[in-house]
Amino acid sequence: MALANYVPTCAKNTPGNERQIFIAPTGTITALAETAGEISTLTAVADAFKRIKADIDSVQFTDDGTFSTSGAYTQSLIVRLSKPSTALNTLIDEIVSGIACGFEIIHVDNNNNVWLSGQTIATKEGDSRPWNQVQVQTDSGTTLTDENLQAVTLTFTRLSAYRPVPLDATLKAAVLDGTAAYIDW
Repeated sequence: MALANYVPTCAKNTPGNERQIFIAPTGTITALAETAGEISTLTAVADAFKRIKADIDSVQFTDDGTFSTSGAYTQSLIVRLSKPSTALNTLIDEIVSGIACGFEIIHVDNNNNVWLSGQTIATKEGDSRPWNQVQVQTDSGTTLTDENLQAVTLTFTRLSAYRPVPLDATLKAAVLDGTAAYIDW
């Protein structure tokens, strides 16, 4: 068994994530390749990934792994969406209906890294280990001064042997610039 050196470059680390995620039904990605630990090819149906804009500072990714002779990571992606509405109810209904088949999700951290989860190259997990559970929690709050309430919190969960994989510089730029054809901007 080989171990790799880990010597990070000295740079500012900003916790948290951007306030939007991009979500698509499992099977949307039609071609996926990885080079040097980064997604180097990502082909999907045009506009298949839907943009979900969350509250500021409300997107959180967690990863809790336990390993011995076997093991996996329990991963969660938490997103808070304020101001319940007909459009939000429609989105939640669609997510609840689709969760049985699962979702592929792209999220951007506050260090401008773009991460894909719910789909991996075939040699890792047979290509699909989607987000296949969601908890929907609504809290109206009680007083006019309650912060961050009158909101719905979605907690997506999945079990995976692998952490999310970053997109390479070219794919990352297309997401950050808003030009990735597979995202419905």
